[in-house]
Amino acid sequence: MQVPETRYARAGDLRLAYQTWGEGPPLMIVPDLVSNIEIMWEHELYRRVLEHLGQHMTCAYFDKRGIGLSDRFDDTPTLEQRNEDILAVLDTLGWDRAHLLGTSEGAYMGQLFAADFPERVESLTLFNTFVSPRYYDKIRQYMQKGDPWVNDGQKIYEHFQQIVETWGEDASEMVAWEIPSQAGNESFTRWLARLQRMAASPRDFIRQLQSLMALDAGDAPERIKARTLVMHVQGDRVLNVAMGRLLGDIIPGATYREIEGADHFAWILPNWRDLDDAVIEFAAGTTLKRATTRQFGTVLFSDIVDSTRQSAAVGDANWRAVLDSHDRTARRIIDEHRGRVVKSTGDGLLAVFDAPSNGVECGVRMCDALRGFGVQIRAGIHAGEIEVHDDGDVSGVAVNLAARVEQKAADGEIWTSSTVRDLMLGGSAQFAERGEHELKGIEGNWRLFSVSSA
Repeated sequence: MQVPETRYARAGDLRLAYQTWGEGPPLMIVPDLVSNIEIMWEHELYRRVLEHLGQHMTCAYFDKRGIGLSDRFDDTPTLEQRNEDILAVLDTLGWDRAHLLGTSEGAYMGQLFAADFPERVESLTLFNTFVSPRYYDKIRQYMQKGDPWVNDGQKIYEHFQQIVETWGEDASEMVAWEIPSQAGNESFTRWLARLQRMAASPRDFIRQLQSLMALDAGDAPERIKARTLVMHVQGDRVLNVAMGRLLGDIIPGATYREIEGADHFAWILPNWRDLDDAVIEFAAGTTLKRATTRQFGTVLFSDIVDSTRQSAAVGDANWRAVLDSHDRTARRIIDEHRGRVVKSTGDGLLAVFDAPSNGVECGVRMCDALRGFGVQIRAGIHAGEIEVHDDGDVSGVAVNLAARVEQKAADGEIWTSSTVRDLMLGGSAQFAERGEHELKGIEGNWRLFSVSSA
């Protein structure tokens, strides 16, 4: 799907950036501490969540005051003032009532909003969030064997100060603490550093963090009347799961559910469908069935040539900047050609397209564009039936074959199978035969072709 257009709602003198997409019952998503509603769509691990929600509900997503594309604040806002952001977007959209989904700090806002504006909330879903100070003395009663250590507000603030030391340059500290499922995924770490830069300057982020430390929702959980689902990731090291259990007990009639994993940035969990499906089923009343489907697709694998040597030649910091440009450029070109990035593969990408022409044109464009700032890639393309899984991953012989074609490709070239060449006969792309090859794990010999634009 196309990235939604960003618009602005007004909360007093402040302009708040928001987007809407999808079909179905209205869902207002209240984000956590770090957000930029345009950058969120750039990475496949985040985009798959937003797209899946939009298949079942009409979603609205905004950057809170002080962060992302929204106006900064002069005076530290209270929680009540922060909730004016939700009202402003709801009113701009003309939504009298909506299902509310809050994450972390956004879920804390959601608690007070649901208590103070019950007439605007159809249902409330909260995950990986915290409780008001008045309930702190009860947290330890809800701890269980194996839970992470409970961080107090000062410890959390100190940890975020460590993150700010490399803010926008190296997001490894944030990944290790908040998103351990992605530890070692260099592509994701590079993207997260970009999200940091686009969300706030280091000083703006500290101001945003400081503004959160004094927030107090009081007895809001006890006053919530809407149907409520509370979810918490079991191994969350930022906000302990005991707070989720406690919150589930405090909110009248709430349903509580624990999710396996350790990510506080819970959208990125490998089992993200557990979260997404729970939100949709609870809010929209839809029972979702999971299935693997088979469909025709054009599969493209790309890889940076000789990345280890290039990294050593220019140094780690400069190479990270090159890779960041590679990721951003490749994803943009794939999106322009109506493709979908499935995953990062070390120093390359796996993408899927509906039509062979889109995949081939994209590969040629990527090769040319990346060469422009000193990055040489090789790519392989094959078309055939693929298996598409519920988590967005793909598999099957066609996927394996595309990977093998990429491994055979010469440096700086896009190679395709004979299947792709045959499907594009009469088109503008130029194919040059590269002989017959044995492809590991694939039966028979395969004629391969390099491809270039006319």
